[in-house]
Amino acid sequence: MKIKTYLILSGIFLFLFSCGKNEKQLIDENAPSLAVQSETPKAAEQLIFKKSEDIVPSDELDLGLLQKTAKNLNVKYSSIKIEDVSSIRYNEKVTFFVICIIKKNSKSVSNEEDLGNFYERKYVFVNNEDGKILDQLTDQNLGYHENEGLRVSKTYILKDLLHLNDKTTAIALSTEVYSNSRVVMYSEEKFTIVTFDGNKMNKVLYEYPIRSANGDSNGGGTYQIETLETGISLSDSQTNGFYDLLVSKIFTYEDAAEEDLENDIQQKSDLKVKKEFQKLKFNGKTYSFKKDDRNRFL
Repeated sequence: MKIKTYLILSGIFLFLFSCGKNEKQLIDENAPSLAVQSETPKAAEQLIFKKSEDIVPSDELDLGLLQKTAKNLNVKYSSIKIEDVSSIRYNEKVTFFVICIIKKNSKSVSNEEDLGNFYERKYVFVNNEDGKILDQLTDQNLGYHENEGLRVSKTYILKDLLHLNDKTTAIALSTEVYSNSRVVMYSEEKFTIVTFDGNKMNKVLYEYPIRSANGDSNGGGTYQIETLETGISLSDSQTNGFYDLLVSKIFTYEDAAEEDLENDIQQKSDLKVKKEFQKLKFNGKTYSFKKDDRNRFL
């Protein structure tokens, strides 16, 4: 992974604090021209979110049912990181959990490096009455060691279920991956949609990037950073039985520097914005998309 794909939250906080007002002003000015960002989408369209910070997570958590689920998974309840568990009632008979399981694993087999505990992310559909496992899936991309450079935040389940057609109800998930560094700034928030047919879950959209930050900083007020903010809605048109996903993208770039008279560096703060639009169509199995890691300004 290139150096510019690592990041530190502290750097991002500095960035947001120093330029948040200008960025918000420019984005708000440009937002009305984006279909997904419209305040008045078509009646047949369903706005999922205008930007990631607007996502409203599910606040459900049945600890009694979680205990039954852990037993059925053959997992000690004490091994579950409760603060990183999310859940939502899928219907009157089924509940969906995202469970973070702590696994003791302090040494790397190859080089004896102390990596600390391993955190495993598992998706589980269970029976509401007894916690019987209806289907489960471990997300290999979201497992991490606590001492690694990259960290994974809690997976949030969106409060509102999605309706991909008249009969198919889906669950939407959002997870942020970020770097533990002071000077290299990287984070990526990923969006996943899962369905359940009563026996098997399917990831119909997997890890679509809805927000990212990429850049570097001196740990203070000098930095270069490019961010991506995405909005998504369900279209009123269908492909292969599922509604299309309408995606708006706003790329923002800021180049800022502190004044340094000794080194003849003038204070500056330049901001640029670029807009793009994309439609994701269901191919019969998934909403297909090409992973795009290109920077628009850096």
